[in-house]
Amino acid sequence: MPNKTNELILWLLVGLSIALSVIGAMPSAASFAGDIGIIGTLARLLFALIHGSQRFGWRKLGVIFAITCVVSWCYESMSIATGFPFGHYVYTAELGPKLGTVPLLIMPAYFGVCYLAWVLSHVLLDKLDRQIDSSSLLAIPVIAAFIMVMWDMTIDPASSTVDHQWIWRDGGGYFGVPFSNFLGWFLCVYTIFQLWALYLIRAKQVEQSSLDGYKSSWYLPIFLYGSIFLQPIMAAAFAVNGTVTDASSQVWPLKALYETLGLVALFTMLFVVCLAFFKVRSNTNLR
Repeated sequence: MPNKTNELILWLLVGLSIALSVIGAMPSAASFAGDIGIIGTLARLLFALIHGSQRFGWRKLGVIFAITCVVSWCYESMSIATGFPFGHYVYTAELGPKLGTVPLLIMPAYFGVCYLAWVLSHVLLDKLDRQIDSSSLLAIPVIAAFIMVMWDMTIDPASSTVDHQWIWRDGGGYFGVPFSNFLGWFLCVYTIFQLWALYLIRAKQVEQSSLDGYKSSWYLPIFLYGSIFLQPIMAAAFAVNGTVTDASSQVWPLKALYETLGLVALFTMLFVVCLAFFKVRSNTNLR
């Protein structure tokens, strides 16, 4: 039976994430949008730690957290220095203190959403026994990587071109973001997930927990991932006319930017949420 206290905390974190997505999209919240983003990142991290500790146990959760932090930091640092694999960019001071050239907040941000993508990939591939085996050793990392890149496609132009949390030196065709960024993102997160899978299969991780067999244990990460896509959709609803200029001096219409991100979220992230939800709902082996 699920731990009722932990389950309540997890649902509260989902509710908080929904509220942050709605509030953060309002024009009146522009002056503290960065703070809202930080709170959202920390909420997803806390969710992953609580939910993940019941799936993996603290030791194995610590290992996959370390894998995520090391790999993401290395890829980010390499790209800032060389342009590979994401492209040439730099982080501004908007995201706070840095480890080298990468804000400390970036690594937990990766982990919080990586954990959700990992769980959702299990649902989409009907791996509700949660066990990595030879048949899912490649499939789960690939699907999880696609789920992660969907998220990045809904946030990167707003975070960089509009909010200047990072700056793309040469701009790019996707509202100031280069095509290479998303290929690099796929490579980065696929590497993370493949290392997770190799570690877990090597450790013979069955991922049993007190949440096994309960639909709520699967609904929680589905709804939390769903709460993230609300932000670009709400931003599209509140979008106003205006323009923004990227580092390459290309001028972009703000309303078109936000509406495009909303459409991408609607037909990528929402699709994943709906498919995962209906798969869990129709599973007769879950209570």
